[in-house]
Amino acid sequence: MIHPDAPWKRIWDLLIFFAITYFAIEVPLRIVLHYKIGAEVALYERIIQLFFMADVVLNFRTSYFQERVLITQERKVAIRYLSSWFLIDFLSAFPFDLFGGFFYQYFGLTDTLRILRLLRAIKVFELFRSLRLLAMGGNEEYQYKALEVINPITFRLTFFIYWTGLFAHWVACGWIKLNPMFLADKDGTTRYIRSLYWSVTTLTTIGYGDIVPTTNIQTVYTMCVMIVGVGIYGYVIGNISSILSNVDIGRVKFQEKLDTINAFLKYKKIPNHLSNRIRAYYINLWEYRHGIDEKDIWQELPTAIKIDISLFLHERLISVVPFFREATEELKREVVQELKPMAFMKGDLIFREGDVPHNMYFIAKGRVDIINEESGKTLTTLREGSFFGEMALVDDGLRTASARAASFCDLYTLAKDSFELVLQHHPSFARSVKEMARLRKIESKMKLKNYKVKRRA
Repeated sequence: MIHPDAPWKRIWDLLIFFAITYFAIEVPLRIVLHYKIGAEVALYERIIQLFFMADVVLNFRTSYFQERVLITQERKVAIRYLSSWFLIDFLSAFPFDLFGGFFYQYFGLTDTLRILRLLRAIKVFELFRSLRLLAMGGNEEYQYKALEVINPITFRLTFFIYWTGLFAHWVACGWIKLNPMFLADKDGTTRYIRSLYWSVTTLTTIGYGDIVPTTNIQTVYTMCVMIVGVGIYGYVIGNISSILSNVDIGRVKFQEKLDTINAFLKYKKIPNHLSNRIRAYYINLWEYRHGIDEKDIWQELPTAIKIDISLFLHERLISVVPFFREATEELKREVVQELKPMAFMKGDLIFREGDVPHNMYFIAKGRVDIINEESGKTLTTLREGSFFGEMALVDDGLRTASARAASFCDLYTLAKDSFELVLQHHPSFARSVKEMARLRKIESKMKLKNYKVKRRA
């Protein structure tokens, strides 16, 4: 399956975007001005159609994200595509002009079926996201996400200008179609420019009145364009007012923090690979936590509220651990107070095989690979809601494997010292935990013994 964030896929989306824009501009012009294209242009259009057909095939092979989880199952990908963009993509890619005689004979249609290519312009909404991510370049995860944090307003305005310009072009073509005698003695370029002038003045509600409708259908068309123009005008004013009156304070503070970090990195002449990791860390913090520092919030909250919120947020995490599963609510309330947030970047080593253990870990978001250092093989990959390193709380042995972040990880840790304080308050629970640890040791020794026997054999 194709990863949706693969650099070459973004470049492909950029090519498709330009192809869609070309047809969105050229097809209405050709229909209303009735000009002929040369053999060379026709060849280019046929190549673009091949690109559209290839894009349909690629979309059946492109995975997608659902709630930050990458979906790679072919059946789910196909169902999602068939229920969303497939029909539009197929109609815009199908070479109706090659079967013009057939469609004219049986359906009374002409080569104006090429207008179906305009349907694909709707997909520009989705392609704009690809262009926004592509603009950062490179193939690192932080580069694809950085622009959404740093400069979102620019792309919103660019998107609005693009669609407004395209709509004005369509309105101008519609005016020529409804008024075939409009400047009939002039060349096509002059007719289009004057029609575009009428379109812009009408949409912007200026309307000098030098070009006016003369028939009922032209009058109705003009009124509809005026109504849309008022909507566009209101949309622009509303957005500007919203931007000025509802500035995202959190985003501004985060941007200031990024500026400070960039100045620090430049002043200290930190190497690029380390600088990129630092920026990636803060950008991911914004992506997952929106720049919120949990420690500051916890310090301000009353103890009772702090305990209730911690229990609500983390009870599911600690309940998956065997020796917490049957614990009383009172004990769980004590445990959740001791959980500390911690973040790791993709590729960071959380602990290494042979280390002295001090914490166990709960995965709130992300994936963690458990690795055998000797062979370098990944033993298992843990996901959201999982835990690891729990024997550090009940055993004095060293780490038996390494743990490495497979993506940006939002973890919570429980320190061994904190856990021992909880055990002192609950003697019966402490006895059951020790018994579980004893059985776990016996089980581990039996596995190790069986492994050695198999190796000798």
